[in-house]
Amino acid sequence: MTNLEFGGIFIEDMGILENGFVRFSDNGFHFKNDKTGKITNLGNSDIKRLEWQRLGNKPGVRIALQDGTVLRFGGFKDTDFDKVKEFTNLHWEKEIEQNDLMIKGWNYGTCEVKGKNIEFGWEDKRIYEIPCTNVSQVLANKNEAVLEFHQNEDAPVALMEMRFHMPVDAEDEDHDPVEEFRKAVLAFAGLETETGQAIATLPDILCTVPRGRYDIKVYPNHLSLHGKTYDYKIPIKSITRLFLVPHKDGRHVYFVISLNPPIRQGQTRYSYLVLEFIKEDDIDLELGFTDEQLKEQYGGKLQRELSGPLFEVVSKLFRVLVNMKITVPGSFIGNTGTPAVQCSHKQNPGLLYPLEKGFLFIHKPPMYVRFEEISSLHFARSDVGNVTRTFDFEIELKAGASLVFNSVEKEEYNKLYDYAQNKHIRIRNAKKMDNTVDEDRFAGSDDEIDPYKQTVKAEGRQREESDEDSEDDDYDLDEDIKKREKNKDSSEGSGSEPDDEYDSGSNSDDSGSAESEPDDEEEVPKKKNKKDKEVREKKEKKEKNDGKKKGKVEKDPNAPKRATTAYMLWFLANRVSLKEDGDSVADVAKKGGETWRKMTSDDKKEWEEKAAEDKERYEKEMKEYKSSGAAAEFAAKKKESGKSAPAKSSSSAKAKKPASGPSTSKAKSKEYISSESDSDSDAEEKKQPKKKEKKPAPKEESEESSENSSESDSD
Repeated sequence: MTNLEFGGIFIEDMGILENGFVRFSDNGFHFKNDKTGKITNLGNSDIKRLEWQRLGNKPGVRIALQDGTVLRFGGFKDTDFDKVKEFTNLHWEKEIEQNDLMIKGWNYGTCEVKGKNIEFGWEDKRIYEIPCTNVSQVLANKNEAVLEFHQNEDAPVALMEMRFHMPVDAEDEDHDPVEEFRKAVLAFAGLETETGQAIATLPDILCTVPRGRYDIKVYPNHLSLHGKTYDYKIPIKSITRLFLVPHKDGRHVYFVISLNPPIRQGQTRYSYLVLEFIKEDDIDLELGFTDEQLKEQYGGKLQRELSGPLFEVVSKLFRVLVNMKITVPGSFIGNTGTPAVQCSHKQNPGLLYPLEKGFLFIHKPPMYVRFEEISSLHFARSDVGNVTRTFDFEIELKAGASLVFNSVEKEEYNKLYDYAQNKHIRIRNAKKMDNTVDEDRFAGSDDEIDPYKQTVKAEGRQREESDEDSEDDDYDLDEDIKKREKNKDSSEGSGSEPDDEYDSGSNSDDSGSAESEPDDEEEVPKKKNKKDKEVREKKEKKEKNDGKKKGKVEKDPNAPKRATTAYMLWFLANRVSLKEDGDSVADVAKKGGETWRKMTSDDKKEWEEKAAEDKERYEKEMKEYKSSGAAAEFAAKKKESGKSAPAKSSSSAKAKKPASGPSTSKAKSKEYISSESDSDSDAEEKKQPKKKEKKPAPKEESEESSENSSESDSD
């Protein structure tokens, strides 16, 4: 099959030039809209005439169809005319004509209705033409015909109204050109006014978007929705897609109509019209057409009398009226046995339908996402409710935005994963679950399988294996942070210690004297004062910090800088490009490690050479550093400073020894025993001063107090 393709082509649609892609094939002409994805197919036998004329100040093709419809496509180049002419002559056996428009700006000429277009020209040359489908109403006022047009809110400039002055011939007063013009527009364009008879009337239809019940009147050129509060008028040509999907409950059906441009209610726009039907509802409908009209205009695809389930009758009516296929669910079946997946979008519950060419979400807000717009999919842990039972399904778009559907049941994980794999959509940071819910023998317990957790574990194992095989020892920032936190906790003590701290084994008797048996003195702990505990903790912390400072290796500032690895050279050069908005230092380091492992040996060669040069530089500078004697001088200074450190350490140990010795414990015990023999008042007087003496004192005083206490014991 021979094809002729052109990109950057646009189509004129109600005041907007929408970009797309054009293909000339043996079967006919095809145009795909980049924005909506809608494909316009024109068969070779449907094309009546081809003309080459300008559109939007660029060369274009005007295609007139057998039914009177005219489509215009612009954006070609002048050199494309010969290619198109040769192709149409060879494959379609149709001649393309060059048509020069009248651009002098005259406002007088002849106005005729030709097919479904209103053509204004002069001397057999076309000045402009307007599709009758853009006309919303025709009025006849004496010698003037008034045309009102449908509005497209997305158009920067809108055509609201046109007036044609048509004088009456004085010799033929019975001839009224205005009325004939109005009838011609109605006859050839298929326009009907609100007062005229509609094709069909659908009473009390439940509409979920926009919310309410409406009486829908179907006309050949537009739909009219009448509700209790709002009325809408929707041109048939603004319908871009039709969907028919079942509800999850099996009793209802959704019929979705995609609109471009959308209808408007205040500042709110509705790009989708969602009708909800009950499967059991039936209807008997009689169309406002004769059998001859149905055969001529719709090719006998509709019968004058329709009966059956309401949703089937409405679907068939719109299928023929809009001349568009209805999209229905494909092969995807969820865990519930239906093509619908229960989820939420921005806290609004709804249903997600994975279709053959995109995702449809109903219903706040309704949206249809085509595969061509998707960059990747992401299966993430849910932040709502029980994280072990649900997950988030994220769709990243090529435009940069992302759509998150949360609270998806975990039973749908493998279903969606297989669906995405079959459609060849890129999945980011996810793998298929090894153990499904059916294999879980303890479903409903706290140990349920978490797909996100399983994915993270699998990635961790894969990363460990790749780290073992890698040549360079990459820096693991996450491990370093964990190690620092662990050291920090060990230096500050575990926060799980009780407020009332005991030594090795304490029992208080009922008298509150904390007296113990002599044989159990080593096992029975004594309750310490809270203030003593705080002093002890501060002291231990200080000693540990002093130990850290002593253990810290001093570095000679004159020593040469160490050589940098190939990975660090590459990472420092590419850190800015790796970082994205919202990434932390750990995220950037993680991305860098993964990217470095995926690089080939040829990609790493440049940085390995730089690392080798840096290593040679370090070895050369190290030789000069050692030969100059600076290294020996620094080592001597370091040795001298190390000699004074043990003396300080021994003195601190010496001060500690008497404070924690058995003599101090013995003196304290006798002191409390002797205080019990006195009266209660004397005991209080004796205990208060002793508590004051427990405050930390200088080392010399603590030694003297311990000696005095031992002497009193011997006496």
